[in-house]
Amino acid sequence: MDSSPSRKRPAMIASVVRESIAPILREAPQVCGMVSITEVEVSPDITYATIYISALKEPQRALEFLEGRQGELQKALGRKITAHRTPKIRFRIDDRSERGERIDTLLGL
Repeated sequence: MDSSPSRKRPAMIASVVRESIAPILREAPQVCGMVSITEVEVSPDITYATIYISALKEPQRALEFLEGRQGELQKALGRKITAHRTPKIRFRIDDRSERGERIDTLLGL
C-alpha cells in the first residue's frame, strides 16, 4: 500500500470537502427526503472534487439544489483548505445502488 504524501493528500482533502458540504444537506428541499454524500473523489492533481450524493426521493432535485449553492460552497471550501489549490467541486447523483439492484433482479437474487 502506497502511503506517499501524494496519495494521502487527495484523501485528506476529500475529508475536508465532505465536512464542508455535509451541513448544507440539511437545507435540501423536503421533497428530496434524506440527502447524503456517498463518496467524495478528489483528482490526484487536486483540480476537481466530485461529490456523489444520494437522496431517498427526487435525487435530481437534490442535485439541482446543490448546484445552485455551488458558488457559496466553493467559497466556504476555499476558506477551509489551506493548500495552494482548492479543487473545483462538482456534484453527481450516485446511482450505483440502483445499478446493483438491477443486476440483482437480472440475476434473480
